[in-house]
Formats: sequence, C-alpha cells, structure tokens
Amino acid sequence: MSMTLRPYQMTDAVIITSWLKSEYLMRQWCADRYEHYPVTPEDMNSYHERYIDGQRSRALTMTDVDEVVGYITLRTPADDTTEQRLGFVIVDDSKRGIGLGKALVSMAVKYAFETLGATKVSLGVFENNPSAIHCYEVAGFHRVSRQDTESYPCLGETWNCIEMEQYADAIIRDIKSDEIPLLTEFLYEAIFQPQDAPEVSRTVLQEPMIWAYVNGFGSRTGDFCRVAIIGGAIVGAAWSRLGCSYGKVDASIPELAISLYPEYRGRGIGSRLLESLLNTLCEKGYEQVSLSVDKTNYAVSMYRRFGFETIVEREHDYLMVKHLNRK
Repeated sequence: MSMTLRPYQMTDAVIITSWLKSEYLMRQWCADRYEHYPVTPEDMNSYHERYIDGQRSRALTMTDVDEVVGYITLRTPADDTTEQRLGFVIVDDSKRGIGLGKALVSMAVKYAFETLGATKVSLGVFENNPSAIHCYEVAGFHRVSRQDTESYPCLGETWNCIEMEQYADAIIRDIKSDEIPLLTEFLYEAIFQPQDAPEVSRTVLQEPMIWAYVNGFGSRTGDFCRVAIIGGAIVGAAWSRLGCSYGKVDASIPELAISLYPEYRGRGIGSRLLESLLNTLCEKGYEQVSLSVDKTNYAVSMYRRFGFETIVEREHDYLMVKHLNRK
C-alpha cells in the first residue's frame, strides 16, 4: 500500500457516501450533521461548500495510489490554532482489518502537528463504537474526562461521546545561552502552590534562597539544563546547580529543579525532562543528585519512581537524594 493524504475533491463524494451502508453507521460517522439518510454525493458536497473553508476547517481524502480509501476532516475549534479537532473519520468498509483506520488517523495527526503547527489534536467518538475507540487508542489518543458529557439524540436513543486527545511529542534538548532568562519563569512555576491557596506573589523570586537557583546560571560548574520544546516553544525545563539552596546536601552534589507551564503538566513531559537531566548528570560523572519537594506536591511520586529517597523529612518538605549509579 502507498497511502497519501490530499485535499478532498467533489468527485470523491460518490465513493465516500457508498461506504455508509446503514443509518446506524452513518450516525456514528456524523452524528446529526446530516439530516437524512442516505447521504447523497450532492448532500456531501453541499455540506463542504457551507462548512469547509480550507482555513479553519479542512477535508482530506486518503488514497492508495489513485484509489480513494479514506476521508477525514480537521478543524480549529477556537481561535487558538494550537488545537485541531478530527471529525468525519471513515475508511472503505470493504478493506477493514488491514490498518486503514490507523493509517488515516495517524497521517491526519501528523499533518496537524507538522503542517498546521498544532500542539494538540482532539476528537469525540461515540461510546457505542468500540472499533473506532480502539483505532484511536492504537493511533496514540487517550481518553480525557469532561465536565459535561457531549450527547446526541440518534435513532430514538441518546448517544454519549468519549473525548480523546493527543499531544505533539516534546523535543528535549540543552538550553541555549539566549534562552537562559526563561529560567526565571520556570523558577516561578517550580514554586509549589496548593490549588485552593492564594497565588504566590512573583516578588518571592527576590528571596535569596529562591533566586539562588537561577542567579548567573550557566557560569558555574554543575550548571546543566534540559528544556522541552513543543511547537517551537519552550514549555518546560529541568536544571541543576551544585548544592545551592533548599535541596542542598553538600557543595559537591548537584541539586535539581524542574517545572512546566501548567497546561503542559500531566502529559509525561516532566518525566522525560527528569530522565534526560539525570542522564546528563550521570554522563558528567556525578554520583548523586538532590532536591527539595513539598510534601503535598504530586511530583513526590514521580521522584520516588525515579529512585529518589527521602533522607530528611522537614515540616513542609522532603530532602531527597538519588544515587545515579542505581536504577
């Protein structure tokens, strides 16, 4: 097979609508977007003329050489172009079981990330469509909870949607010298703030014990920093200095800090940053690394998973150490 994605053409409608063998399948495909079954080629092209503008919404056809074998749409759900939403996903029903669905979804996601510059791709799928759910999971999507369940009246029933999403993979690399000022922002983000507590004033950065984490960074032995890049922007950082503040054990052991912008937390990026920095410190010959973490910070479990051990329990935080020659 030689799959490619190209813009939808009006002549594709004859083939695509022929795959909708029942109203049940049609509703799983489009919910209430088309009023009547069967959907005719004229209906499909009329829909395109009304709703697909080629800017905020796009329709793509998957072909195997010259044969039409799949169809999908992408749209920007809000003014923020960092998100694209998949819809109207369908493949040739006579060719099921050979991976067409995964290929179609994966190609559309790649297009969203690499061509459209999205950092997130989302979709909704009816919970009564297990084959589609499996396809999306295989293609890298995971389920997310929503405050309100999206539902549609279909065939005398109420069908509920499962929300799924996938994020662009982060690139992890060393920080560049002209990016070092950004560490001030990530230092503030690294300050643990309980969810219901008043926001900590940024003036806290002026406290010597806090400012020590970034003051003159890059000028001292033991200053290492790895950053996470999504869509060309730095979204997180993990850095180390030889024992300088709350996590100091002694002057020869590097102390680390790590943070992400809030909207990028919970995606595994922090774990990748931490692993990358630990590898860097190990390569540089350091045998231990330390940190301080608030006892109620959800990151405690991540540090323990990476082999950090508590050596001192203080009133509000743990002083933790990892031996870098241990897995």
